[in-house]
Amino acid sequence: MQDKGFVLGASEDGIVYYRENKNEYGLEIEQKNKEWLEFVQSSLIKAYKKKSKIRRMKKGYYRLNVYSKDIYNELLGFRENPELILRQTKNFQLGFLQGVFDAEGSVRKDRNHITVSLNKKKTIKVIQTILSEIGIKTGKEWQDKNLVITIPIYGSENMKKFQHLINFRHPEKVERLKLLVNDL
Repeated sequence: MQDKGFVLGASEDGIVYYRENKNEYGLEIEQKNKEWLEFVQSSLIKAYKKKSKIRRMKKGYYRLNVYSKDIYNELLGFRENPELILRQTKNFQLGFLQGVFDAEGSVRKDRNHITVSLNKKKTIKVIQTILSEIGIKTGKEWQDKNLVITIPIYGSENMKKFQHLINFRHPEKVERLKLLVNDL
């Protein structure tokens, strides 16, 4: 279940689409870090028994594509009603947090915090609820002019809990969090 949650969270960095002219259902994620896309690819196999393709695009990006009506329907269902995540197992929820922080999170060593940013208020509330349930306190959220909401995680205990319970799969973020936590 953790891999399904991870794919859902990671999909926040991509698009879930249906192309009527081709009768094609899919998930597409673009990322500079190919190694992270390989983690997503591995989770797709474990969670859905579906293979995907990663190819190099222009300007140094990689694109992962998976075609599946089942994956499309499931991801779209969660995206339309993120509260459903709260009814899933803790493993699913932790996988979701890991995926969404990998996709839309950052580690700011200069400011001593971890953040996640989305323009989906309901999904932000779900993230805050899960973090609270596992004992990770978040700071006051803020919204920018583009309506993107950011949740910060401050404090050495919160960051250590984050590292222990959730962590990242994104290689660059794993290293930044390790440096941040070691310096606290």
